[in-house]
Amino acid sequence: MNQKNFMQKTRKRKNTGRVTLQDVAKYAGVGSMTVSRALRTPELVSDKLREKINEAVEELGYIPNSAAGILASGQSRTIAVLIPSLRDNASSVFLQALQEVLNKNNYQVVIGSHDYQHKKESEVLLTLLQSSPAAFVIFGVVNSESALNTLNNLPIPVISVTGDSSHRFSLNIKNNLGEAVSFLTHYLLQKGHQRIGYIGAQMDSKMQSQQLSGWNNTLLKHNLSAEQSITTPYIATMDFGRQAISEMLTRQPELEAVICSHEMIALGVMFECQRRLIKVPKMLAIACVEGSENCDHIHPSLTSVRIDYSKMARETAKKLLKWLSEAEENFINEQDEIIFPYKFEARQSG
Repeated sequence: MNQKNFMQKTRKRKNTGRVTLQDVAKYAGVGSMTVSRALRTPELVSDKLREKINEAVEELGYIPNSAAGILASGQSRTIAVLIPSLRDNASSVFLQALQEVLNKNNYQVVIGSHDYQHKKESEVLLTLLQSSPAAFVIFGVVNSESALNTLNNLPIPVISVTGDSSHRFSLNIKNNLGEAVSFLTHYLLQKGHQRIGYIGAQMDSKMQSQQLSGWNNTLLKHNLSAEQSITTPYIATMDFGRQAISEMLTRQPELEAVICSHEMIALGVMFECQRRLIKVPKMLAIACVEGSENCDHIHPSLTSVRIDYSKMARETAKKLLKWLSEAEENFINEQDEIIFPYKFEARQSG
């Protein structure tokens, strides 16, 4: 069979099946091992032969089987990342910064999200593991016991970011949201507010529930009522913020201040106040956790606690790259912990 007829036959196969390494070898007129060597270690093949094989690969549309390459070399260039939601601002900021660093170092990120449906955690986790990752990163809390058991038995580095510190992985990077909300509550009390409410989302998360405790305990220490709280297990949205503050003001029209677990909720609260002609902060002070640059641009600007998720991501990537460049067993007995401080930013709303 001449090269023209083979090319026509192979191109026809591209619509019905995957072009194989053997097809590339036959088209280039070399052995399969030579093609494999040219693709995996091109420096070991002559320029003329490498060009011939690359031409065949491009012409036939051959896609190398990365899984086979991993099995052959024992090395993976993939990092698996489990996040709670792609719609969550903290998750997206962390993920973007992590990808930037790892991609510059020739690692690819494979992402899985359960969208706060904890029953799907194990399913998403097992799907991610099919990519044979070199390491695993968890952003947020893992609630499923089966998923935790799987993670604890992985023979690769596992890093937990803003997760439950009671579960020990290779590295735990965390922040104290309960302490942050307690600080916000003290701040509002010092400003003269006593009737302070709390609005929170994703409250089936152990870490988010720390916020509620921080608010509640601080008010009780000052012998003040901690009754005005509205929470949801679902994702934080502006619409939830609008509905929650409407309900809270119906219960207690004399409410003086409110703390929100997320910026999105606080923005919803502020928009509802504007609609009702409630002056912020004169008639209602507002503060939030998980603030971003949006807090600077809204009017009035939003008092917040800001957490540097980009810096967390860079620290995570730095630690991973160190482990992956060293001997495989170095991370096994290492259990490190990094606590990231929050930054308080007083603005016009509180």
